Amino acid sequence: MSKTYNIEIEPLTAEAFEPFGLILEPLQTPSFDLPTKSLHRFPWQCDAPVIVQILSFKQQPMKVGKIEKHMHVTESRMHIGGSPTVIVVAAPTDDVPTPGDLRAFRIDGQGVMFKTGTWHAVDAYPLGQDPGLFLFLSDKETQSELFDSPVAVPERSVLYDFAASGEDIQLV
Repeated sequence: MSKTYNIEIEPLTAEAFEPFGLILEPLQTPSFDLPTKSLHRFPWQCDAPVIVQILSFKQQPMKVGKIEKHMHVTESRMHIGGSPTVIVVAAPTDDVPTPGDLRAFRIDGQGVMFKTGTWHAVDAYPLGQDPGLFLFLSDKETQSELFDSPVAVPERSVLYDFAASGEDIQLV
């Protein structure tokens, strides 16, 4: 018998998202202020070649099944179109988070950069009829062991399946 948990969807603010990473938006003081542009740099990092992808999250039930964390990359997602979309995160920890540790944020035209080790749902959840489109920045090694040539026990990531553990996590 499964136990049901409801996670409330919150607006995305820098303060609320701070335990999990950064919002990709102009900083108060740019890294470089040049005559024709200002440049805002973020502490993105990885230890393998970079891979840039576009993700299209399709309509699905608002239920969190699997979560993951990556130890070698500050994975980043920039919402570039389609429906506003919900992402689910938990703070970086060695232990698997409980359903009560999860937070859900509505993203509409913003981007986020997860801290290394931040737990996050494998999926994201569009709030409209259109898919949620994201520019997705990761590293080739992590993506390869999860998708291109999946391995039973990843070395660069940790995965956990709430659904298989009998936990029904719904976004409200």
